[in-house]
Amino acid sequence: METYLVFVDAVNNSNKFWSAKVEDNSLIVEWGRVGYNSQKKVHSLLSHQQAVFKFHNLVAEKNLRATEKVSHKWMANAVFQISDERYNY
Repeated sequence: METYLVFVDAVNNSNKFWSAKVEDNSLIVEWGRVGYNSQKKVHSLLSHQQAVFKFHNLVAEKNLRATEKVSHKWMANAVFQISDERYNY
């Protein structure tokens, strides 16, 4: 079980990734800027089920934070209007 998330914001020069992978009783989380050395943390758990549970929790938390961050940026920086089935701002 594995997921890989990428966040790109060209205006603010942000290009980072976050990945999580379950291997046996371990959850391996890796993050950093794309193209540079990454950081890694290995969570050693008592069972495969615990590793899967922690995986799902971390992925949900990351997705929630990303959604809040993006929604906030969109709200703060742009107002969209539909015109001829295109978005203008």
